[in-house]
Amino acid sequence: MLKTLSLSVLFLFGSIFSSVLQSKEVVTLWSYYDYPPFVISASDKRGLNYDFVEMLNLFEANSPYQYELKIIPRKRLDSYLNEGVKGAVLWVNPIFFADIKREKYDWTPRLLEDEQAFVSRVRTPFIYNGPESLMAQGFVLGGIRGHLYGGIQKEIDAGKIKRKDVVNAKQNIGMLLKDRVSSFLIPLSTMKYYEKEMKLSHKVYYSPNPLKTYTRHILVNHDEKVFNTLTQVVKNLSEDEYWKTLLDQYGLSLPTGKTTY
Repeated sequence: MLKTLSLSVLFLFGSIFSSVLQSKEVVTLWSYYDYPPFVISASDKRGLNYDFVEMLNLFEANSPYQYELKIIPRKRLDSYLNEGVKGAVLWVNPIFFADIKREKYDWTPRLLEDEQAFVSRVRTPFIYNGPESLMAQGFVLGGIRGHLYGGIQKEIDAGKIKRKDVVNAKQNIGMLLKDRVSSFLIPLSTMKYYEKEMKLSHKVYYSPNPLKTYTRHILVNHDEKVFNTLTQVVKNLSEDEYWKTLLDQYGLSLPTGKTTY
């Protein structure tokens, strides 16, 4: 009798939960970042992309929205935005979308602060002091195939900076440890994950001068109500202990407010 009653209660709870979900408007959250810390395993749905969306759906109980994550290529995302498709983009900056004046899209407050970091070996530390510091005899810069690096790309294209490319960031770590490159460029958020995962803290050195620093936000396209809801969520994150724990898991931290770009 108790077992039958328990099953009935579970079925009722499941039905109510399902009904609540169905009554919510589905909002698409796009991300074109398919590498750590944003995606660690697509098949297992592990990474900051998945954790953030799960947090929104589980703990924003009074939200009128059910958020759905979609990992898509940047070119497809650009097409959606140009076509006016409603949705939001995670972890991006206005300058990535030629919207420095924030007139084309709505932008939440910053979620994270990041930088394009120069990483070298502890025994041969490299400090970036402008493009000329990358032109020393025998210096080789590690990059990612197809990536353009604002601020030094002109010198790279002119052959003044020797650059060796690989397919992904983790390969560049291998290139550095095997002395195939002198330093490589990588988002600090990605490197902090690898540093923790691969136990690299005593093996790598971060230049105190990055190539550039920037903030990461949520871009919202053509939906003021969603923008207002997500803005309030982001404003509350600094007091959210679960969010702080998630960030620590990936070697990240709350924004300090020092980065303005």
